[in-house]
Amino acid sequence: MITKKQKNVLEFIKKFQQKEAMSPSLEEIKNKFGLASVSTASYYVEKLETKGFLKKDNKQHRGISVFENESMVKIPLLGIIAAGEPIQAIENREEIALPKSRIKNYDNVYALRVSGDSMVEENIQDGDVVIIKETKTPINGDKVVALIDGDNATLKTFYREKNRILLKPANKKYDPIIIDKNRKLEIQGVMVDIVKQSFNNLTDIKFTEKTPNKKTNIPLNKVICGDCVSVMKTMPDNSVDMVVTSPPYDDVRNYNGFSFNLHDTGKEIFRILKEGGIVAMVIQDQTKNFGKSLTSFRTIVDWVDNIGFKLFETVIYRKHGTEGAWWTKRFRVDHEYMPIFIKGERPAYFNKENLKIPSKHGGKVMTGSGNRRTDGTTTKTITRPINLTKCRGTIWDYLNAGDKNPLKRKHPAVFPDQIPVDFIECFCPPKGVVLDPFVGSGSTLVAAKKLSRNYIGIDISKEYCDLTEERLKKDTPTTLFE
Repeated sequence: MITKKQKNVLEFIKKFQQKEAMSPSLEEIKNKFGLASVSTASYYVEKLETKGFLKKDNKQHRGISVFENESMVKIPLLGIIAAGEPIQAIENREEIALPKSRIKNYDNVYALRVSGDSMVEENIQDGDVVIIKETKTPINGDKVVALIDGDNATLKTFYREKNRILLKPANKKYDPIIIDKNRKLEIQGVMVDIVKQSFNNLTDIKFTEKTPNKKTNIPLNKVICGDCVSVMKTMPDNSVDMVVTSPPYDDVRNYNGFSFNLHDTGKEIFRILKEGGIVAMVIQDQTKNFGKSLTSFRTIVDWVDNIGFKLFETVIYRKHGTEGAWWTKRFRVDHEYMPIFIKGERPAYFNKENLKIPSKHGGKVMTGSGNRRTDGTTTKTITRPINLTKCRGTIWDYLNAGDKNPLKRKHPAVFPDQIPVDFIECFCPPKGVVLDPFVGSGSTLVAAKKLSRNYIGIDISKEYCDLTEERLKKDTPTTLFE
């Protein structure tokens, strides 16, 4: 039911609550056991929650509640259920424990672990455990375990229509499954509860001493043609120093018809990124029917709340909008967002010397610099010389109207090469590894090579992989890498 390490963590939480009258933070759990990161502490807490020993409120800093005196009920964990394309159910009987208060009637109740992403819009993620009540008579809107054609089980929302049944996903990239009279359908139960796995990307492989990660090779200084999630799954944990990328968001451009999943991409990036590693993303929102899609904001919240990243900063990329344009229905867009994510507590490498910008009054001696206190009063002014340069803020100007590179223009959406140069110089150590999972026109890889960093580029389009290879040959010196 519980490993020795999990038991030690649980006992520490209990004793901490008794002594301090509050729950420990994840940072305090990490420090107590000398764990590698807060993510590792979160992993143990999530395991204890899955097994029914405690409850974690992710909206609260110290939101761990131990089920100390509440009686528990054991529920059989029968295997895996697909939340994607139907797969054959896997019989692998285990048990989980839940407080009796969570299940009103626990007769004929069982649990299944979710595999796939077709129910993510209902907040059912890959790795979550769903609690199922056996029944063969669902009503419209129930989330059901459906056995299709005798051997394919899937989790979907049930709707009965005239002469057919729809099993609807909660992810727009999947189509409903239509069951007519020529197909066999058996409803095995309806979902009555869910045990969340907020850090479901942190698998037993990562932290279990008995099963070390066998992925040991990393494809340095290569462009790989393939689906980025599948390619990253072949890479070892903690092997990349930073990621600089711009995903093909919101169908704003035609990217050869390929699709992608930003949540799954974020999970794999988190796994392979080193502690203190940085992800810099260039992203914007589509405007449709006078409203923004909010893809950028949804991605930020998802990567922080559900994957484990911390938002280090959000930088605004200021650019020239369409020259001479006059929009009658909205403002001209001359910015993009550049969220900067961090894995762990602080950046492993941070050197913003190359990001300095000229001071407006550099070289002068001026009086001022009075700061307002929180109580409304102001500190004394001082007289001092003004530095010639100052720290760059959170609005980064790239008003160069593009790089005018004919190779780059073979791609439908590019950003200035200076963007990855600035990020890499600031956050990637010398000889570090830079990854771009959506390599596109290759700007990140070109910058990494020029700066003597190792690089890895992935793109599902062979056309863009070839474009990147061509740029690496023509746009970079040949003496940086032997």
